[in-house]
Amino acid sequence: MQESSLKRNFSYAFAAQGVALAVGSVTNLILPRVLGAEDFSWWQLFVFYATYIPCLALGLNDGVYLRWGGKTREELDPAVLRSQFWVGAAFQLVLAAALGGVVSLAVADLRRRAILLAVLMYFWLYSCHNHLGYLFQARGETDVYSRSLILNKLVYLGGQCLLLAAGAAGVFALIPLYIGACGLGLAYLAVRIRGEFRGARLDLRLGAAECRRSAAVGLSLMLSNLCAMLVLGVGRQVVDWRWGVLAFGQISFSLTLINFALTFLSQISMVLFPALRRVSGQELAAYSQKLEDGLYLLLPWMYVLYLPGRALLELWLPDYRESLEYLALVLPICYFDCKMNLLGNTFLKVLNRQNQLLHINLVTILVSLGFALAGAWVMDEILWVVYGMVAAIALRSVLADRALHRALDLPGRGYDRRDLLLAGTFLAASQLLPWWGMMPLMTVLAVGRALRLCRRQK
Repeated sequence: MQESSLKRNFSYAFAAQGVALAVGSVTNLILPRVLGAEDFSWWQLFVFYATYIPCLALGLNDGVYLRWGGKTREELDPAVLRSQFWVGAAFQLVLAAALGGVVSLAVADLRRRAILLAVLMYFWLYSCHNHLGYLFQARGETDVYSRSLILNKLVYLGGQCLLLAAGAAGVFALIPLYIGACGLGLAYLAVRIRGEFRGARLDLRLGAAECRRSAAVGLSLMLSNLCAMLVLGVGRQVVDWRWGVLAFGQISFSLTLINFALTFLSQISMVLFPALRRVSGQELAAYSQKLEDGLYLLLPWMYVLYLPGRALLELWLPDYRESLEYLALVLPICYFDCKMNLLGNTFLKVLNRQNQLLHINLVTILVSLGFALAGAWVMDEILWVVYGMVAAIALRSVLADRALHRALDLPGRGYDRRDLLLAGTFLAASQLLPWWGMMPLMTVLAVGRALRLCRRQK
C-alpha cells in the first residue's frame, strides 16, 4: 500500500475514533445522569444484544474481509460483489423477519420484546453496512468506511444533544435514533459503491454461490469473534438472569467505560490488516515485535490514569458509585484485550489462523462460564462472575501471545509474566490501599517497565 494512502486511512480512522469518543462521552457520562439507573440499564441491554446480533450473518461479511483482504479494486469483479451483496441482504432480511415473529410470540415482557424487535431491525441495517464496509476495508479503502462511521456517529451525537436539550432522552427515543444513524452510514456506502454496482450484472445464482464461499471462509472467524465477545457476554447474561437488569446495567456500565481504548485500537487494527497482508514473513515478525514493545511501554499507564479518572466519575455520577466499584476489578480486562486486539487478533488473521483464534476463544469461554455459573448459583456472589471475566481475558491474551510467537518464530515464551504480576498487584492494591498509596506504586511500576525496555533494546 502506498504511504500516502496509508496515512489517509489512518487519519480518517483516528477522526472516526475522535467522533466515537465524543459520542461515548455523551452516552456514558451524560445519559446515565439523565436517564437514571433503571432506564440506562435497559439501554445497556439493547446495546448488549446489538453487539451479538451480527453473528446472524453466518460469517458472510467476515468471509468478504478474509477472501479479498489485500486485493485492489481492479482485481475484483463488480458482478460478483453486487450479486453477493444483494443475495446476502435478502437472506438476512428474511431471517430477521422470521426471528421477529418468534420474538413477538415468545417474549411476554413488553419492554424486552420491544428491545429485541428493535435489535432485529438494527441487525439488517448494520449487516448491510458491515458488508460494504468490510469490502472497502479489504481493498485498502478504509477511509471510505471511516467516513461512513463519522456520518453515523455525528448524526447520532447531534440527535442525542437535541433530545437532551428537549428533555426527551428516553431509552425508546434513543433506540430509533441509533438505528436511523446506522441507516445513514449504510446510505453513504451505497452511494460510494453505486457506480461499480450500476454497470455490473446481477446474477442471483452467482450471488448465492459467492455467499456460500464467503460464509465457508468466514464462518470460523465469525465464530471466533462471537466467542471473543461471549467471554464477557456469558457473564453479563448470567448476571441478567440471576440478579436482574439493574445489576446487569451496573456491570455493563463499568465494562462500557473501558471500551474507549478498545474502540481506538480496533481502528488501528482495521487499517493495519490489509497493509500487513502485503508484507513478507520477516517484516511481519518485525512489525509484531515493535507493536509488542510499544504496548509493553504504554499499557501500564492505564492503571495510573484510572485513579484520577475514577475520582472525577464519582463526583459526576454519585448514583453510580456501585458500578464504579467494579471498574477497578475489570480494568485488567482493558489491558489484556488491548494486547489481544492489536497483536493476537490482527496478526493471526493476517496469517489466516482464524481457526486457532476460535480454539483459544472457546477455551476462555469455558473459563468465564464456569466462574459465572459458580458465582451465580453456588457462591451467590456477583464478584465471582467479574473475577471469571478477568481471568478468562488474561488467559486468552497469554494463549494468543504464545500462538503468535510460535507462528512468527519470535524469541521468548510468547507472553510476559510481568503483565500478570502487574494486573495482580493492581487488583490487590485497589482493595487494600487508598488512592494516595496506590498512585505512586503504579507510577513506579510503569516507569520501571519503561526503564527495563530501554535496557533491553540497548
